[in-house]
Amino acid sequence: PRSYPSVLEDAARRIADADLGPGLASIASAFGHLPGPDAAQPEAMAERERDRKLLKARLARLVARQPEVAQALAEAVAALNLDSARDALHALIEAQAYRLAYWRVAADEINYRRFFDINELAALRMERAEVFEATQSFALDLAAAGQVDGLRIDHPDGLYDPAQYFRRLQEGFARRAGFALAAPGSEGRPARPLYVVAEKIAAPHEEVPEGWHIHGTTGYRFANVANGVLVDTAAAERFARTWRRFTGVEQSFEALARGAKRDIMRTALASELTVLATGLLRIARADRRTRDYTLNALRRALAEVAACLPVYRTYIVERPSAQDVRYVDWAVDEARRHSDAADTSVFDFVRHTLLGEAVEGAGAALRERVRGLAIRFQQFSAPVAAKGVEDTAFYRYFPLSSLNEVGGEPALFGLDVDAFHEAGADRAARWPHTMLATSTHDNKRSEDVRNRINVLSEMPATWRLALRRWQRLNAPARQASGPDAAEMPSGADEYLLYQTLLGTLPAGGLDAAGLGAYADRIVHYMLKAAREAKLRTRWTQPDEAYEAALERFVRTLLARPGGNPFLDDLQALGATLAWYGALNSLTLTLLKYGSPGVPDLYQGNELMDLSLVDPDNRRPVDYGLRARLLAEQAQGARAPDLATFANELAAAPQDGRAKLWITWRMLSWRREQPTLWRDGAYAALAVQGEHAAHVIAFERRQADEALVVIAGRLFFGLAGRGAVKSGAQAAATAAGESLALALRALPLGAAAWRDTAVALPGWPEGGRFENVLTGEVLALERGVLRMADAFASFPGAALRPL
Repeated sequence: PRSYPSVLEDAARRIADADLGPGLASIASAFGHLPGPDAAQPEAMAERERDRKLLKARLARLVARQPEVAQALAEAVAALNLDSARDALHALIEAQAYRLAYWRVAADEINYRRFFDINELAALRMERAEVFEATQSFALDLAAAGQVDGLRIDHPDGLYDPAQYFRRLQEGFARRAGFALAAPGSEGRPARPLYVVAEKIAAPHEEVPEGWHIHGTTGYRFANVANGVLVDTAAAERFARTWRRFTGVEQSFEALARGAKRDIMRTALASELTVLATGLLRIARADRRTRDYTLNALRRALAEVAACLPVYRTYIVERPSAQDVRYVDWAVDEARRHSDAADTSVFDFVRHTLLGEAVEGAGAALRERVRGLAIRFQQFSAPVAAKGVEDTAFYRYFPLSSLNEVGGEPALFGLDVDAFHEAGADRAARWPHTMLATSTHDNKRSEDVRNRINVLSEMPATWRLALRRWQRLNAPARQASGPDAAEMPSGADEYLLYQTLLGTLPAGGLDAAGLGAYADRIVHYMLKAAREAKLRTRWTQPDEAYEAALERFVRTLLARPGGNPFLDDLQALGATLAWYGALNSLTLTLLKYGSPGVPDLYQGNELMDLSLVDPDNRRPVDYGLRARLLAEQAQGARAPDLATFANELAAAPQDGRAKLWITWRMLSWRREQPTLWRDGAYAALAVQGEHAAHVIAFERRQADEALVVIAGRLFFGLAGRGAVKSGAQAAATAAGESLALALRALPLGAAAWRDTAVALPGWPEGGRFENVLTGEVLALERGVLRMADAFASFPGAALRPL
């Protein structure tokens, strides 16, 4: 505002009216006499804020009432934008509190916190009470008025003090709702009158920090646990070998993730690293024992520690927790091990600083500077991890791409059933109201795409042979370029393309009408994936030749639906994955709505959704179709033979109706038994028999209320690997014997499950249970429920005691 006179005074000279000109000049003079930005005293700041508002209101009234003033102002602004006025415009810009610069300068010199590397989104200092109130009051007002039931907080790891922020949310809600915020309960948990979940991406070995006033996270951990249990862990090494041979990528995921973080710190977040390193240099120079650490040495050490940090960030404010110390120690030790520095003692100095520990005998000012840098590093390491891992390394390493999901660990090739149960029991005991996500706006692939790709883990040999055939068939579509004659696309991009196609092919196959739109989607996805990988092309420096070659490759492979040997072969294997992937999706849906927590349903996933990363998963959803199908199911639920109706839905799992059925029936049951779902305990159930490894069973119980959930897994292995034709063999299946028809009965009934049964200890012999999905009644025989009975009509059971 103090620079307004340079425009207002010119406008005043353009006004002919003897009264209006001096009036505008008076306002200009008043703006010029506002206290400057260096007036940091509260009284001066309040005076500047008050006078600024008054003067702007006075100017606005004058402009609104006097067209001649408005015209003069417009002319003055237009004059500043003339080519001949560049010096005057530059002088005006230089008088501002910011510097205008070419956008590429940001990578090296930007000095404000951003949202990741987006220059247009400057961070707010939410730790300041007045900023918190100004930005959060609207949401809290809505919550206190009952207009919203809870808040989902994105990216809390970017906050200075997340614990303080969540406490203020609860305090602000309590104050508006008219009651006092209760003290922590007997278990020491913070008071949480408002339902709040945080988008905290926690490593498998990481705990959400104590003291956060939240009910849990937004569900990424559950998404990865529930997805992982549908992967055949026995195929890990075979997939790793196939990946290495096809792509030539020899590095581990951990090594690639470290390299990707370094890449991000060298490019997109280089300026943030410079700010940190400069601050660390000032700390080093403040004491004779550390003054000889150079800027370059400190910068390299900070970058290496950030690259090796096994979590997004630590949460030190006043002092570190035991978890904080463990992760900093790990990162420093790993950084030292990977460093080629001549003097590695710099890592000891960095370690102490990142834990907020100043040198012995440091004064108060230096101790505060050290603490501030430790906190600032935490706000830096989080975007480094997000951009380096999720948005880079995930696109460089993907032996089984369904494992590359937000919060996931691609190097961890699935989970066994015991690990799934451990996670469920822990969630019920400590975070019973956390969210349960399976698809979100941030997904790399929707749940149904992942569930199809998961089936590949059960057929490693089929996958390896398919890759070999397709590489040979599509060799003419590849091209070499550059001095090293590197092939385009790369082996990794080709590998990713094949898994992407298998995960997204329409269930009924491709036809001429839909092929063009489908090819466009895949081209856009592959270009984004290649740019995110930042190896052959990237967003800031697109390689037009490589991207053109990649697009030609995709379009050549998807050129026509008939007479295309590759596409015929692909679709044959795709039909197998679509069938078994749909069965996986039914299991995933049942697990989500039966597990401890609050299920979260992302738009469109009521039915089978074969979308990829944004913007693909932001496409419009046909809610009319979903409403019609739900109405049909409501009518079918009133049929006298509910099991027959459910069986008809299960006969075509790819169309999504069976998935919608589970969602509706389970949500209805949750509404009828709120106490069970809010407070119910979780207990794993033992499974016995020949196919016990293909079953996930658990019990939820609260007082006299209970529900037994039984779901299948690894359906392809259950059906018998020899029973499935794949690749070119499946394409030659006799007419009238489609793959779906041939396999329809395999996941169901006695023929598949044989002697497999679920043990229910503690229930009386002869006890009866109703399957809320089918209406069938099962009886307990010798303490067990037979899978042949539980899955007689539908590939899943939710049993309530009668």
